[in-house]
Amino acid sequence: MAGTIFIEEAIARMLTYRFLEQAFSYPETAFKDILLKDGMWDELRAADDVLRAGAGQTIAEMQKFVSQYNDDTQKLLTDLQIEYTHLFINAVPNVPAPPYESVYFGEGLLMGPSVSRVLHLYREAGLTISESYDALPDHIGAELEFMFYLVQQETRVRQTDERETADIWQEKQSHFLSEHLLQWSSPFTAKVIQNARMPFYRLLAELLGAFFNTEQKLIDVEESKV
Repeated sequence: MAGTIFIEEAIARMLTYRFLEQAFSYPETAFKDILLKDGMWDELRAADDVLRAGAGQTIAEMQKFVSQYNDDTQKLLTDLQIEYTHLFINAVPNVPAPPYESVYFGEGLLMGPSVSRVLHLYREAGLTISESYDALPDHIGAELEFMFYLVQQETRVRQTDERETADIWQEKQSHFLSEHLLQWSSPFTAKVIQNARMPFYRLLAELLGAFFNTEQKLIDVEESKV
């Protein structure tokens, strides 16, 4: 059966991936409710402690920013939507931080080869794009959600001691990180940090960078086994 340390790290990774996926998607009421949920920030800090990502101060600053809206939570949502639109959708004259892999991964434009590559990996893992999904498959939110799914699948089979199958899911994670997310996350987060007009998305980008530093270590461990 899977060890206690693995389970703790897997839960921490899934929680972090889920939060980041939601945070880098267009903010709706459900996300506002997540930010205001009792215990959410404690869970995120606990995950950070398990992973030793060193983002505790960043998380505390995010919580402090959100708490300023306790008396007007609708304004929190509106401000996040305005900032999200500015950073990731349609600022004039250029979008400051396009959230699509193809913009950064040697192509410089939307709908590049990255789209077909990630679609192939999604389908290979047994997933399809929902008809209600209105972004491209190589959106940062979609790729983070895919990583959540891969960690979830590995955890499920490793708990039943299906070692070979679990290793396959682990290899899928390493491949997707090294060939996709880690290829473009640094320039993406740099653009967010440089262009954010309010603290939340700057801090979110810092959290993503700290978390991905721990994910890089996982890849390094896997490569050392080869």
